[in-house]
Amino acid sequence: MKKKRFMILILLMIVLILIVGCTPSAPPVQYGTIDVNSTPVGAKVYLDGVYTGQVTPIVLTNVGIGNHTIKLELFHYKNWENNAVNVIANETSYLNPPLTIAPTETMTLQPGSEGIDSAVDSFGPDVNWGNYSYCDVGNSATTVRRTYIKFDLSSVPATAVVLDADLRLYHYAGLGTDNFTIGLYNVTSTWVESEITWNIQPTCSVDEETTSYISISTTTWGNWDIDTLVQTWLDGSVTNNGVVLKDTNEASVNSVAYFRSSDFTTDTTERPKLEIDYYIP
Repeated sequence: MKKKRFMILILLMIVLILIVGCTPSAPPVQYGTIDVNSTPVGAKVYLDGVYTGQVTPIVLTNVGIGNHTIKLELFHYKNWENNAVNVIANETSYLNPPLTIAPTETMTLQPGSEGIDSAVDSFGPDVNWGNYSYCDVGNSATTVRRTYIKFDLSSVPATAVVLDADLRLYHYAGLGTDNFTIGLYNVTSTWVESEITWNIQPTCSVDEETTSYISISTTTWGNWDIDTLVQTWLDGSVTNNGVVLKDTNEASVNSVAYFRSSDFTTDTTERPKLEIDYYIP
């Protein structure tokens, strides 16, 4: 009886050995390396569409064998991409492309009556100023004035990288004698030019994006630098609801600065404008 059990055990072991021996083992994982450089150096390195967190020069290790895509990004240069970088096991693939400078392009947005801008006035809290030929900012003993303005950016390429963006309003007159600072604030909710009033204002950011010092007696262009804000509007990370201009200290009795609006017809060159310098990567 014991001999029979022993023989059965031996047979089971033989069968188990045969089964294990017939099971194919997984092939070993194989890797290669990509040595990535560029001229000039400092370009962001993307592997198969994912940013590696590294810039050139960099050696990417433990890259699976086969074809991969490498993309390089550098400020003010054209993007470089190769979607057929072949990685061989235990070997290094070398890349060192010359990057091409992206030319600067300039666009000036200066709409006419279709432009979106309007003042609001605390003295006339229910009055809409959307079709007036001027807009104003500041305060006096009887009123606080603000100006809302929005530009249609649909003509600017969505892939544009902004180098410089300036909002410019033509200051042609003033009320009072005190010079003051006008802050530009990002508007965070929607508004309609023909409906906005002091009592119907959209929400806006608490902190100004930028400021411009106004000499009340000087006839000149007021300028607000909004590079970062325009870039966020273009890439969609911030909704373009325009901006509001207001005295950074509305609690004090100061002065009022008058600017041309997009409805001004006597000299169309004095209408509000947004000047954008950009490049396409």
